[in-house]
Amino acid sequence: MRTKLLAIAILPIAGMIVQSRALAEDRCQVPQDQWQPQSKLEAKLVEQGWAIKRIKLDDGCYEVYATDAEGKRQEVYFNPQSLEPVGKDE
Repeated sequence: MRTKLLAIAILPIAGMIVQSRALAEDRCQVPQDQWQPQSKLEAKLVEQGWAIKRIKLDDGCYEVYATDAEGKRQEVYFNPQSLEPVGKDE
């Protein structure tokens, strides 16, 4: 019984994770020679008041771990060509 309840509780969470990853993967299909440098994304976000903890590559997107200007923790995917946000993990 507990196993069934646990499975029922975990399924929606797993679906959200897969969905957010799929969104990032679909929106970041950019040839690498068209990417802007990570440093440019970092400078843009710092100018907006973000404190960057880490930027890494994930499924062709820049994935940023940061605290925004309002002090909220953020995990956001950015298109490496446009440097625009394409999704986030919550």
